[in-house]
Amino acid sequence: MKILSYNISWSKQFKIDWLFTNKGIDAFVVPECANNDNIVVPDNFQFYWVGNYATKGLGVFVSKEHKQIIPDWANPKLSYAIPIIIDDEYLLLAVWPTILKGITSDSYVDILLEILECYKEYIAKYKTVIIGDYNVISSNKRAGKKNPYPIFDWMQEHGLKSVHHSFLNETYGNESLPSYHHQFKEESKFFIDYAFTNAEIVDYELFTWDETNRMSDHVPIIVEIK
Repeated sequence: MKILSYNISWSKQFKIDWLFTNKGIDAFVVPECANNDNIVVPDNFQFYWVGNYATKGLGVFVSKEHKQIIPDWANPKLSYAIPIIIDDEYLLLAVWPTILKGITSDSYVDILLEILECYKEYIAKYKTVIIGDYNVISSNKRAGKKNPYPIFDWMQEHGLKSVHHSFLNETYGNESLPSYHHQFKEESKFFIDYAFTNAEIVDYELFTWDETNRMSDHVPIIVEIK
């Protein structure tokens, strides 16, 4: 199972088209994606979407070569999270914690922890990948940002490992490459795009900014598990 995650930063069709130039991908997780009234979806992919704004939500594309369902235990009240069961074996949990004033917590960490707690029974049941733009910086050194380590601790306690950090043998806050350039600034680099899994990791790729012509302030990651 190969998954590409990419926050495309303002949904444009040319960015959607670029995604599908990456061959052999079974599922795409796309924060800041428009709904299907505003983009063209390839015929061979099933499209799932949640969001409060038609041009900016969380989109997931899954190849129709795979059996796939949104399970009946999916909680529609959870902000910007999509659980999909694939081939009766995998749980793809796409996440993009998003603060909605008066509806959600004002903490990305707390929003994500709520999602994890809600689905923990099923995370344990399946080969799971929890992937997307976590909106959580891997180091708590940046002023005004809540300590991210409760998320990392939760993952470890439930048998999940960070694909990036496991595959590249790196530690949180000391990543060799960023996944995000704040406000498109070269010098303002952070790591906030994660994949955690309890499955065997086959391969991992973190793109460089220039490989995508800097069309987003994020870069894609590709995760392969079995």
